[in-house]
Amino acid sequence: METKASGKDIILAILDNMRQSGEPLLYRTLLPSHFDVYLHREDYSRLSSVFNIIRDECVKALDQELTGLNKQGFSLLSALKPKPPKYETAQRGWSIKYYIDENNELSPGDIMVDSRIALPATAEYSVGTKTQRAETISSGGETRMLRKFQEGEKKENPPAHARLAYKDKEGRAREYLMTSAEISIGRGGHSEFCDLELDGPTDISRQHLYLRLDSETREFFIQDVSRFGTSVNGEKLKHKEWIRLQTKSIIVLANAMEIEFEQL
Repeated sequence: METKASGKDIILAILDNMRQSGEPLLYRTLLPSHFDVYLHREDYSRLSSVFNIIRDECVKALDQELTGLNKQGFSLLSALKPKPPKYETAQRGWSIKYYIDENNELSPGDIMVDSRIALPATAEYSVGTKTQRAETISSGGETRMLRKFQEGEKKENPPAHARLAYKDKEGRAREYLMTSAEISIGRGGHSEFCDLELDGPTDISRQHLYLRLDSETREFFIQDVSRFGTSVNGEKLKHKEWIRLQTKSIIVLANAMEIEFEQL
């Protein structure tokens, strides 16, 4: 029987990674909020059109898991017992991105999750923030830890795939370099992570659109997930439908903000 990864498998693998990757401190336990998911090329191609739906369900599952962890140990006599550890993420919102396993280390059905925690300097009694990374792999329904390590927050910038230029609501020129294969764009918020958070009108949704680079064809695609719509070069996009972008395009969000897109 052919082995393949499902959306449910991805969500369960991310939840397993979160549970295994917590960093206990004195009064709380920090959990990862950034998850990079690596898939076999066949699984990536098959699921790429529904990544945003998987992401939405995964965010809901992560919120529920975090709430559940903080409820454990609660009772009416809790004042007579040691308080359970408080679980929280080091950074607000959940970031979930998908990548093809370019090193051909994964088989169809395998899922590798690389998570990140930004540890505060006080946790290590030293100057500077550190990032703790944890890698897990889910294969055949079993999840195991690959490695857990720390690295400096500052590192060499990866090559940029595209440049996005726009103006904020004060009219100041801004530029964003897209260095990952997929990004989310919007106003963001307490429970809505965006790679590019726009300081713009409220007509722009907290999660407004996604941009994705096809690693094989090197073509860019855009998907509108907003309330008030997105247009590209004057053409309004169909809601939740991936559309190919030209190498230079003008993206307009909710008729309120313009972004100049340029593939590099």
